[in-house]
Amino acid sequence: MSEQPNLRIANLKMAANVFFRTVFSAILCIILYMSLTMIFTGMFTKSIGERLVEYDEAAGTTTVLSEIYYSNTTTTAQTTASTMADTTASTGAVGETETSTGANSGTESTAAGGAAGEQATTSVSTATSTTTTLPSNQRWEPIRTEVPAATKLVFDIIAQVLMLILLVSLPYSKLWMQGDKDSNLVQFGHMAEDKLRGLKVGLMAGIPSFILYLVLLLSKLGLVFPKFIFTYRLFNFCFMPVFNGVIGTTVKTTPDVSWLSMLVLLVTVVIIPFVCWLAYLLGYKHIAVSEKLVYVNPQKKKKRRR
Repeated sequence: MSEQPNLRIANLKMAANVFFRTVFSAILCIILYMSLTMIFTGMFTKSIGERLVEYDEAAGTTTVLSEIYYSNTTTTAQTTASTMADTTASTGAVGETETSTGANSGTESTAAGGAAGEQATTSVSTATSTTTTLPSNQRWEPIRTEVPAATKLVFDIIAQVLMLILLVSLPYSKLWMQGDKDSNLVQFGHMAEDKLRGLKVGLMAGIPSFILYLVLLLSKLGLVFPKFIFTYRLFNFCFMPVFNGVIGTTVKTTPDVSWLSMLVLLVTVVIIPFVCWLAYLLGYKHIAVSEKLVYVNPQKKKKRRR
């Protein structure tokens, strides 16, 4: 019994370790989600224009100043610029031709043609410099077609499965090894049996998630932070496809979230305690899921050969 206080401290340390593992997993999930978004956007959408946007950092707002959609023959802004340059060159060439022809007819028409060519060149150069020079808070952004609904569904499923694996794999390995170790200690009488140790560690590691969900609940009731749903999304980025499927992307305030959606969002709270409990229990019983999936039973091999 004298080891019980040390066991409590060990549980606290293990819970902190699990929490920081989930933080690291969340960072990996952000990188993974952004990478998949870029891949799917590049493969299943195309650029149809550009928009000029202005950012107000003080107010935290974005304003669309103008939009340009490409025609059937124009695909990029660079193509438009080169077309203007080619037109200018052609104009200059015509001006020179007119100049050589005007030498026979008179010097006045030659001067007029040269002045017109210079004026056209100057106007195009000015237009080009005006187009490319923007204030620091403005920039051009591409306008792309929407991702097809079926493709979006496939993307959400793939992204959520991969992010869920990243989220649970690190805590799972830690608790499985601890359960395997504790099983040997209990077998030789060095510690008391506690098959719920994994659940206890998971509950302690999930305290920040409980606090966030409590604040979300108070926000739903209209007591605090009406737009806390955006913060909750950010802290639970590993479940972004779930958020998009359950509450959508158009919800502006937490009171707009339905109570059924609030119930579904409880998965963000219970997932880590559940994984810790299951991993510790499997490790305690020396059941390695990875070996079951990777290695084939020799007896089954013999049966297949027969």
